[in-house]
Amino acid sequence: MLSATFRVDGRTALVTGAGSGIGRATAIELAAAGSAVGCADIDEQSCRSCAEEITAQGGTAFSYSLDVRSAADFTSVASNLLERTGRIDILANVAGAIMARGPVLSMRDDEFEEGLTLNLKSFVHGCRAVGAAMIIGGGGSIINVSSGTVDGRAPNLGAYSIPKAGVLQLTRTLAMELGRDGVRVNTVSPGYISTSMTAAHYRNADGTVNVEQRNTVDSEHSAEIPLGRPGQAREVATAVTFLASDASSYITGQIIRVNGGLAMPL
Repeated sequence: MLSATFRVDGRTALVTGAGSGIGRATAIELAAAGSAVGCADIDEQSCRSCAEEITAQGGTAFSYSLDVRSAADFTSVASNLLERTGRIDILANVAGAIMARGPVLSMRDDEFEEGLTLNLKSFVHGCRAVGAAMIIGGGGSIINVSSGTVDGRAPNLGAYSIPKAGVLQLTRTLAMELGRDGVRVNTVSPGYISTSMTAAHYRNADGTVNVEQRNTVDSEHSAEIPLGRPGQAREVATAVTFLASDASSYITGQIIRVNGGLAMPL
């Protein structure tokens, strides 16, 4: 049955950044598709909330405090999830953030290093932490979430966009190295998505959302998007779930752009 190929029943997923935004939507979507989910985030309370939401809906979820910048943290979380479920079939590397802004020529070494660690090295940590378990288990799917900045103009965002471009090459390299072991590796590249990260453009000093400013920012971005609107976190999550499922069984080393048509590279 065709619809069954989009399911991930009986599998276990580890999702980083599960406390909010795309990570949270991904964890919930994978659980709805049948996977047990390890919800990991540096914000322990938010990832616990995500896990509780999943279990309240009848799914299976575990909560983990995880600093993705730490290889040791990743190994510990993966080991615990493996012990609990006996397998890790899916890794959704979602966690990332814009930490510093400014021209490359004036970027401090510590700012660039912080960007590299959070937005590229952490992805390597995650792949290493689950790779062996996937090979032993007969295969798996790694989905690295990059950014639409790799396809467009990203002035003053070098500490973010340069590492995110590196995620694409990490995906290609691992797809070649792990393909014969049954492990597929792909990238989802979101465009302008309404999340807490984009909310930084229209959040008041007290943390509340400036609705008028949000509408202005959304309208400015929407004018450049063929579909005429910002994307939603769940729309990225469904692409991740597709790549985690057998519906994408012959897809590896690829970039799926969830961007409303904002970038259309050949």
